[in-house]
Amino acid sequence: MALQNVVYANEPIHVETIVAYYYADPDIGKSSLAFTAKDPILFDFDKGVHRVGPLRRGTAVQVQKWTDVSNVTEEDLKPFKTVVFDTVGTMLDCVKVHYQGIKGNTQRDGNLTLKAQGYAGNDFIGLINRIRSYGKDVLFVGHAEEQRNDDLLIHRPSMTGKNRDVLYRISDIMAYLTYEKAPDGQIVRVLKFSASNSHHAKNSGNLGADSGGNIVLPDLMHSPTFFGDLIQQAKDHLNTMTPAQLQTMKAIEERDQFFAECDQVNFVSEFNTLVEQLDKQHLHYKEMRTHFVNRAKHLGFVFDQTKGKFTDPNSQSFIGLEENQLADLQSFIDVRGLDAKTVCEHLGIDALNQIEANKLTSVQQEIEQLAQETLKA
Repeated sequence: MALQNVVYANEPIHVETIVAYYYADPDIGKSSLAFTAKDPILFDFDKGVHRVGPLRRGTAVQVQKWTDVSNVTEEDLKPFKTVVFDTVGTMLDCVKVHYQGIKGNTQRDGNLTLKAQGYAGNDFIGLINRIRSYGKDVLFVGHAEEQRNDDLLIHRPSMTGKNRDVLYRISDIMAYLTYEKAPDGQIVRVLKFSASNSHHAKNSGNLGADSGGNIVLPDLMHSPTFFGDLIQQAKDHLNTMTPAQLQTMKAIEERDQFFAECDQVNFVSEFNTLVEQLDKQHLHYKEMRTHFVNRAKHLGFVFDQTKGKFTDPNSQSFIGLEENQLADLQSFIDVRGLDAKTVCEHLGIDALNQIEANKLTSVQQEIEQLAQETLKA
């Protein structure tokens, strides 16, 4: 049988659907912006769509449980062009809660087993791929959080490292939505699509090319198709690129994202997780390896040949929290209106007993910051 749908290296690949993602500061109109996508249906995980008011120009589904979303059919989505998930962080929590309700999927502390985490991740990716197969664009909306690294203030999606990496990998365009002072002194809302050392972003669609990747939001009451137009611009650009060009661009974006993630790591457990995800066949592997080796030296981490991992010389053997410290930490978390599950996801660990005793003070500082950001949101 003759090959069909062949695309040669010098021919562009037709892009019909894309995944877009923006994360934003509090009270900036995240959901309102989403309703300017083309023919949207918004799955409201945060139960906040009622605040959109007259800018709600599309259908909304108030999600109660994961199966409200995972059972969606092609026929259900037929009237719509863009499927919005608001917010993606709560969406990922929702799928985890679903799997926590299945016998045998949790550890003694209530967190998912590694196998169940894999099931949940596959379920999430499978849903997104299925929706795209229906010919729909996907838009993720998320919260932003601040992280201070030395003297640098970094804005990034508010979720754990693994989830951030998954979202970054599957997104075609990604922006940080924030307030900024314009040259005339006015405060405007800006989508920042070009990555920098102060925020995460991804610009495969070459959006805002003449303004450094920054796009100022207009009055959405008079620009009802604003984000839908941006998605179309991104598609138009991608449809001019050959497979070779797309591969080169993707490799550069992945390299730069790895650099940014590496520069933000402070704990050896986070560092090992990041390094383990690095593909030795990557086009820029040598540069990425050099970067993480230099970062390890800066942090004082050393590579343990026996364990095949980096270790912190200040804590060669793991010394966890004692029972009274765990109890005090749980109280510390409760007083700040958080729960252990949220804190563990933020720290990129499975349980509080994985926290090293000598890191307790810095962990409490991170929890304090997380509580403040949650309160603002």
